[in-house]
Formats: sequence, structure tokens, C-alpha cells
Amino acid sequence: MKHLLLSLIICVAASPAMAGDIWIVDESGRLKSEQLGRLQGQAEREYEKLKTLFKADAGQVTLRVRAAGVGRHFPPATIHIPIHLIDKSTAITAHELTHLLTQGWASQLLKEGLAVYTQDRIGEQRGWPNYRRSVHGAARFWINQPGASVRGPGQADDALSTPRKGETRLRQTAYAVAGSWVKWIIETKLAGDVDKFMAEIYRSNRYKTATGQSFSDLARDWLVFIRS
Repeated sequence: MKHLLLSLIICVAASPAMAGDIWIVDESGRLKSEQLGRLQGQAEREYEKLKTLFKADAGQVTLRVRAAGVGRHFPPATIHIPIHLIDKSTAITAHELTHLLTQGWASQLLKEGLAVYTQDRIGEQRGWPNYRRSVHGAARFWINQPGASVRGPGQADDALSTPRKGETRLRQTAYAVAGSWVKWIIETKLAGDVDKFMAEIYRSNRYKTATGQSFSDLARDWLVFIRS
């Protein structure tokens, strides 16, 4: 009888909730009904905006609420969000949904930078890596910290391409720089043309074709911009 009762509790805790294209599964057993409703609505609204922005669709997405860990995406259509981010209202679901919709990146700098950019532009909650700072403000803050080992997009790409377990500050700096870099490229160099960014930079690294400048020249200009 005890085993049967335990099985029923587990099944109820992990039962999915679906509305539209987002299927939520509470694997933590701690998601409150009001949190579920807010998370469902947030993810649905963000997903619709992102599908329009990228002219892409990953189909029905399963959002698994985990007891621990970090936000992650698992192609073709699953994301994990730890319950502690939901409790703190820092669940960056738009960031992970962006990864599902924009497979085929040319570099980690562009992959993570685009997700930070869209979270800031479309996401309904503030979170990693800039929280209450603007994207450019976060990059400016972190690169100016004493001993910062990431001070530009090239170093950010290196940091994001290498496992950095436990190096939270370095990773936060790299994510912030990547987000600022992508925002600056799209909004300043490409006048907001996301389609051109996706076609000529995100998937191919053809910076010069898209902007008329090499990566190194753009990196110098970005640094001048971010420090001004």
C-alpha cells in the first residue's frame, strides 16, 4: 500500500501541463499551481514572439522543471529550468527557447550572445548574465573588474568554448560580452536586420560580407563603443 501511494504521489508531481505549444513537466515536485500558470503563459508568449522573429518553429516544446541544476536546452524540443530560478523570478526561458529555434551556429560567442540578446529583448524575466543591468551595461561592468580575463569578444568566445566549471565570474563576463556583441552587431552595424545577421554571420561567421569590416576591426570598434 505504501509503495502504491508513493507511486501515485510521484505521478501527480511529474504530471505534465500543456497549453498551446509548451508542455510543462514538474520533475521537482515543488512547482505551485500559480507558478505553473505564470510559467506556462510566459513561455507561450515568448515562444510565439521568437518564432516570428526567427521564422522558425521547433514544434511542441517540453519544459521540464528540475529540482537542481541550470537552465539547458536539448534539441529538438526540450528545455530544463531549475525550480530555484522560478522561485526567484529569474527563469530565462526565452534564452533556452532561442537555442532550440536557432540551431547551426558558427561560434559559441554567437550562440550564447544571441540567446542573451533575445532574452533581454523578448524575455519576460530578468536573469543571467545581466539581471537588472542593461546588456551593454553588464558587459561594461564585468570587463572593468580587477583581474578580468575576458575583455572582448575573442576572449569571450574562448571562454565559452572551454569547460569552465566553478568559474562563475569568468562565465558571467563571457556571457555578458557575447550578449553585448550580438546586440551591437544587430542594432548598430546591421540596423536591426536579424535575417541578415542569421544568414551572413550567425551560421557562417562572414562578418566582412555583412558589415564591410573584419572581426578584429569590429572588435576594436565594439570596445570603443562599450567604453564610451
